[in-house]
Amino acid sequence: MSRRVKIVLLSMAGVAGVAALGFALAVRATQQVEPFYAEAINKPQDEMLAAGDRMESRVSALCSDAAKPGCWQTVFTSDEVNGWLATILKEKYTDVLPPAVIEPRVGFSDGKCQLGYKYRGKFFDTVVSIEGEGWMASEDLAAVRFRKLKAGALPLPVANVIEDITEGAKKLQIPIRWTQQEGDPVLLVPVANALSTDKEVRRLEKIELKDGELRLAGKTEPRPAGGGKVAINPAVAAPSL
Repeated sequence: MSRRVKIVLLSMAGVAGVAALGFALAVRATQQVEPFYAEAINKPQDEMLAAGDRMESRVSALCSDAAKPGCWQTVFTSDEVNGWLATILKEKYTDVLPPAVIEPRVGFSDGKCQLGYKYRGKFFDTVVSIEGEGWMASEDLAAVRFRKLKAGALPLPVANVIEDITEGAKKLQIPIRWTQQEGDPVLLVPVANALSTDKEVRRLEKIELKDGELRLAGKTEPRPAGGGKVAINPAVAAPSL
């Protein structure tokens, strides 16, 4: 075998080795899990059941308070939301999430929300993590800005997540829409018409994210005679953090 052929073969072997190493590192990177998700997914089942029940009770109390004229507010902890996701959503609302989305969990910190879930794809499995901010863009429009999207430790194309969220919203018949802010995707969700009744207008006025807590506040007013749906203000204000 000539020296030139040996060099070519060794070069090809080297390239193949580097490619294999790169692929192995990429696969490993997709398996990394954010700390908030690792903690949430490993909670004991009995704790999740109790937390899910508390979430249901808080929602029932909020619905009762919002049915009366005046101001109302509530606080959901991340444990309660995760308990509901792990038990009640999993058991009663199995068709809400796309088939590839498994075991969603959330984390709340000052001004920020994290969402994580296992993704079962055709070619690979990973844990998707999303970091965002939530605020009221107008008196009827809740906004969520997505800042970081990752599959494990690797950046994730935003189009994939937008598609999953849009599909879930369609199943729930929620009329969401998308816009951008400084290049980041922003999810807009009208809330007044979804919360209100024929006799009352229920407005969500405040979304506040604290360490381990999601705080909501709003007010209920009698619907004006002959009033139709609440008008939606298309403006998107910047979040005050």
